Amino acid sequence: MRKIIIALSYFGLMLAASYPAFCQESSDEAIRRRVKEYEAAYNAGHADSVAAIYAVNGTHTFANGQTLNGRLEIANSFKEQFAGPFNGTRMTITPLQIRALSGDIAVEEASFIFSGLKDAAGTELPAINGLCLVVYQKDGDQWYISAAQCMVPLPPPPQQQGKE
Repeated sequence: MRKIIIALSYFGLMLAASYPAFCQESSDEAIRRRVKEYEAAYNAGHADSVAAIYAVNGTHTFANGQTLNGRLEIANSFKEQFAGPFNGTRMTITPLQIRALSGDIAVEEASFIFSGLKDAAGTELPAINGLCLVVYQKDGDQWYISAAQCMVPLPPPPQQQGKE
């Protein structure tokens, strides 16, 4: 009986000691959560909430080559865009792969669909499909975007008929 009590006590002690490790969110789960936060903030048109997901000195390079440097520039740019051409647009982001490079650095490869953009006449334009490569850095218990680079792949060239 004494051996059973010692064994149960030892098991209980090991379980209690390992409890924090079981409760910690993996980098994959945490980054997927941050992606959902980004998507929700973007779709609500909240520029400051979008920018808060970036590191203070984070960067974002859009598909057109424009690069924003730092959280403040990112916030100001999104405020301007949400008040203008991006007003009412929607973003859907799908993480394709997330790899932890270390305990506090991870890389996300994602696809996105950008919809709701309108031309000058108010006609909705076709959705834009693209890809992003995002580097995250963990600061304390939170993951922040250090660098995001997005692109829109070119359509394939038209097939020439009669050529094989």
